[in-house]
Amino acid sequence: MSLGLFHFFLRLPVIAFRMAGIVRVSNRAKRRFRRELVESGLPDEVVEELVNYFNPSAPLREMLFKFSER
Repeated sequence: MSLGLFHFFLRLPVIAFRMAGIVRVSNRAKRRFRRELVESGLPDEVVEELVNYFNPSAPLREMLFKFSER
């Protein structure tokens, strides 16, 4: 039992850095998507709506905040 817990704590930094990498890639894609929409000539209101609608972190954020409000 304690060996499994020890193994988990050894793997915890690897898991944390992978999650940070996923967040970094997602944020970079969101910035690039916004930039392409602005360069295509869309109005700012439309750009904001599209970026919020296609935000990949929104469902995850809603799920995490739903459980943290309890």
